[in-house]
Amino acid sequence: MRNKTYSFCIFLFSILVITISNQAQPIHSDVKSSHQPWNFGIRLGGSYDNTTLKQGTDYKFGWKLGLVGEKRLVYNMYFQPSLSFIDKGYSYEWIYLTKGDINAYLIEGVAGLVMKFGDERLGQGLIVSISPYFTYGVGGKTTQEDLRSDTVADFYGKISSESFSDNELSRFDLGFQLGVGYDFSHKWEIGGVYYFGLQKMTNYNNYRWRGFQIHLTYFL
Repeated sequence: MRNKTYSFCIFLFSILVITISNQAQPIHSDVKSSHQPWNFGIRLGGSYDNTTLKQGTDYKFGWKLGLVGEKRLVYNMYFQPSLSFIDKGYSYEWIYLTKGDINAYLIEGVAGLVMKFGDERLGQGLIVSISPYFTYGVGGKTTQEDLRSDTVADFYGKISSESFSDNELSRFDLGFQLGVGYDFSHKWEIGGVYYFGLQKMTNYNNYRWRGFQIHLTYFL
């Protein structure tokens, strides 16, 4: 089931790239560098999150809300940093042993490096990006349930704990986002990213965050 869901997400992501690529043209601009002022905006989006753990885990939907800035660097290259509050997590079930539901709240900072293609006079075109990011966990709840018989000596039933307590998730993560999107008018942008964390999620397991995000941005 997990592999089918993952393949379906890759398929949708590929369709998005092909669709907007067909509309993209080389940017029409003679600008080599720019002293244009910063633009600032609001970003709202959703996420579909999981881990690299191979067995027993499943995706969960989350959301994000934050602020974004944009500064032209040179030609069609832009610096687009953002700071967001995000909700993400995953669920798991090991048959006859245990199951759990992980919900985490994090602060996410992204140092976006963005290239825009299309007709600059119309303010429309394809966006591609590669961006380092960090997250820092600030809250959330983890629920675990023992699926064994309650006659077992160490049966613990159902328990809840803080997601970033000492025995749960690591607070800090560092990774990269690969993104594609579309600029509609220099005001509205839509985009999607695939992100992959580089840090271990816990101190006792060697798996990492993976997932997809979509977002809508409005520049003021």
